Amino acid sequence: ATIVEQNRFSPEAPVILKALPVYPQFLQAWYRDFKTNLPLGIMNVERQVFGAPIRKDILQRAVIWQRDCLRQGTHSTKNRSEVSGTTRKWAPQKGRGKARVGSHRAPHWRGGGVAHGPRPRSHATDLPRQVQELALRSALATKFAQDQLVIVQDVLLETEKTKELRAILDRNAWDPLTKDRKQGHSILILTKEHKYNLDLASRNLQRVHALTAEEILDAGDVYNIIGHEILIMDREATEILQTALKPK
Repeated sequence: ATIVEQNRFSPEAPVILKALPVYPQFLQAWYRDFKTNLPLGIMNVERQVFGAPIRKDILQRAVIWQRDCLRQGTHSTKNRSEVSGTTRKWAPQKGRGKARVGSHRAPHWRGGGVAHGPRPRSHATDLPRQVQELALRSALATKFAQDQLVIVQDVLLETEKTKELRAILDRNAWDPLTKDRKQGHSILILTKEHKYNLDLASRNLQRVHALTAEEILDAGDVYNIIGHEILIMDREATEILQTALKPK
């Protein structure tokens, strides 16, 4: 905001007062070692992304839109022209003292077709890109506010064995219920690009998934961020997200 006041010493030269921001531009967050969970330092993250207002209504719109796009839409019923049966006239038009009958494949007959039944179609809807980005900022701010966001230096695994990743999650207390995977915390790991060892090690763990930051941005994937209890990101993925989602 800019306020213009009159200079009493020199009326021809107005005084321009500029309002200073109430909050600093950045928030501070620990980044840790992936294997040991030891703090390595503090990094600045964008307040406009990780400290954005949490809009539950926008999160709901994004989740509904994403789930609509995930629906297969293959439900189908047969109408009267598709069910099996004869096409002849079932009874004489007159003389029976009953209602006229044209076809026994009509919907009101047993074994007939379904009237106005579901047909294969797409359930996909549209959501403006700006609303998708606002929902992503709200989702990341929710994880940051609830202390469910873990930033690590790098996600490195020496082997592709599942037991190595499971031991790290157990040792770092990111998943205190890892011994019983059916009741364990759901974890989403975001990296800059797909890593061979991480992809192979995580695919055998229930409710543990590995994606890239670009996949989250391209799909506007709020559902996966909100649907997992713990969000683990490396520093490169954090930089990609906050650069792309910072309001212009």
